[in-house]
Amino acid sequence: MLIDIHHHYVPQRFIDLVRQEGAKYQAVVYRDGPTGLESLAVGMTEPPPDRPLGRSFFAMEPGMYDLARHVQDMEEMGLDMAALSVSPLLYYYFVEAGLGLEVAQIINDSIHEAAQQHPDRFVGLGTVPLQDVDAAITEMERCAKEYGFTGVEIGGSVNGRDLDAPEFDAFFQRAEALDQLIFIHPVANPSPDRLTRYYTENCIAFPLESGICANSLINGGTLKRYPNIKICFAHGGGIAPSLIGRWDHTWEVRDEPKVVIDEPPSTYFKKLYFDDLVHSETVLQGLLTIVGPERVVIGTDYNYDMGQYPPAEHRLDGVALTTEERAMIEHKTAARLLRIEDRIS
Repeated sequence: MLIDIHHHYVPQRFIDLVRQEGAKYQAVVYRDGPTGLESLAVGMTEPPPDRPLGRSFFAMEPGMYDLARHVQDMEEMGLDMAALSVSPLLYYYFVEAGLGLEVAQIINDSIHEAAQQHPDRFVGLGTVPLQDVDAAITEMERCAKEYGFTGVEIGGSVNGRDLDAPEFDAFFQRAEALDQLIFIHPVANPSPDRLTRYYTENCIAFPLESGICANSLINGGTLKRYPNIKICFAHGGGIAPSLIGRWDHTWEVRDEPKVVIDEPPSTYFKKLYFDDLVHSETVLQGLLTIVGPERVVIGTDYNYDMGQYPPAEHRLDGVALTTEERAMIEHKTAARLLRIEDRIS
């Protein structure tokens, strides 16, 4: 069995709303020139110019919004189940809290409907308006109570604020109390002036954002204050795993990292979870060595071009794993984090 924990979905309902009220939702639906694909650009009221090379960042393959095609694609990939999460382009942190909450509710309602239509295929991860922590907590609680959601997807920062900022403490405290998995997927570019060419806004900026986020959650004490919280990073944690030795060395020789935490960063790092989407068997083997196979889960990034979609039976062939370790990565750990063990037994 294969459970994908990094699996995106954009509800057709929201696309239709943007077509009708684009000014309200500060977004536009258009056709990508190079590919002809349906595209949804958030934060814009006019279609952006075509990229000189390649498809638009906002272009969507049909499976992103067409559930029938979505399920067909899962069958072809050999995926048994997936945790549906919205495209990170639709976090809507940039708008006022009321609109952010409205968008989150529309998306969460649609994710629940998709999971109800295909209960053997999907489990929902909610989205929350983290620019207003009280609203985010309220929406997380609603999804947990009304829909049975067992997790939420959030960005690696919120409008330039790192997640160890004091205003986010209440959110993490409530997520821990509700036993909600927090899936962190980057969307912000931490250096937009330098990381715009060669598609580096994705292949470098996103991994950098994840590394900054992991560092802030560790050194800022979030993982110390909430030792039972469940956090999973997309893209194998970005640059973070390759730097954990450097972070530990910094903690040993400098005073700054000891302001909040009283153990080396690697102690807290090993409390995190990561998807296996690193595009390299060598890098994946290193991640497994650092955190252990019990902390790694399958992630495809469906259905973006930076995803990885090999057939299930070949996905982990290039790394050294026992049968039990492979089962952990393919489904056991994800089922435990999502609290769906009874659905796969």
